[in-house]
This record gives sequence, C-alpha cells and structure tokens, in this order.
Amino acid sequence: MSAFTNGRGLRWVAVGLLTAGWLICGAVQAQDSKAVDDLMRQAQSQLQKGQPRDAENTLRKAIEMAPNRGDLYMLRSRARDSSGKFEAALEDANKYVELEPSDPYAYLNRSRVFVSQDKFQEALADANKAIELDPKEPDGYYRRSDIYNEMGKKAEAKADEDKAEALAKQ
Repeated sequence: MSAFTNGRGLRWVAVGLLTAGWLICGAVQAQDSKAVDDLMRQAQSQLQKGQPRDAENTLRKAIEMAPNRGDLYMLRSRARDSSGKFEAALEDANKYVELEPSDPYAYLNRSRVFVSQDKFQEALADANKAIELDPKEPDGYYRRSDIYNEMGKKAEAKADEDKAEALAKQ
C-alpha cells in the first residue's frame, strides 16, 4: 500500500500546502502593509504642502487596502477638515475612535473637528476623554485650553496651558 492510499501522504501534502499558503499570505500582507505605509507618507507630504484634497484621494486608496487602520482615518479626517468637509471629517474621526477607543489621540482628533464645526461642548467632552486616558500627555491640555479660549473661558484656558507646558517640560 502506498503512502497516498493510506491517507498519510495526503495529510502531509495538505499540511505543506497550508504552510505555503500562510507564508504567501504573510508576504502579501507585508507588501500591502508597505504599500499602505507608503501611501500614508505620501498623504502626509501632500498635507504639509497644502494639498488636502490630494491627500484625501491618496488616503482613500490606502483605506481600501487596509480598512481597519485607524491612523489612516485620522489623517483623512485632518485632510477633510482642512478642505472644509466637516461632516466627512467627523465620519472619519468617529471611525478612528471606533477602531482605537483607548487612543487619546482619537479623541483629540475628533475634538479638533468639533471645534471646526463650532461644537464646543462636544469638543470639550473629547478633550476631557483624552486627558482621562492619558493625564500626563500635554496635548490634551493644550486642546482643552484652545477650546476654553474659543468659549471665552480665559482663566480655564490659562490653567490648562500652564499644565500642558509643565507636562511638556517633564
């Protein structure tokens, strides 16, 4: 009786094919990840050059390739916010919060969009959430200071700015 007729050989062939498949999938994912990272760097460059619409288009491609990467939504949110597409920016900011609920920058990003929409209470709630998640990060206090300034609460704004500066020196 040959090895293939008793089933053992077929099992080894199947194991070999599965292993090869996993290796190929890993290589494809690595290539996709590099391509997505390259697109993200391109979009960052476009934003720095004042080309938010180009960045938005670049990020659309990246998101198609990696729909579960929160950082892509965050960056596209910034591009859309810069273009005055506030509702679309908010959708992306919400997606980032959904994908990364423990990342304080998700809330700081959404807070920025709320400020663009003059929704200061929502912006303040997100800044507070960011501070709650990472009370030693100065960016949360800087954001909240900006919001307080927009709301005309100068004393609160100054206190948060002082707190942010103290944390930044640590």
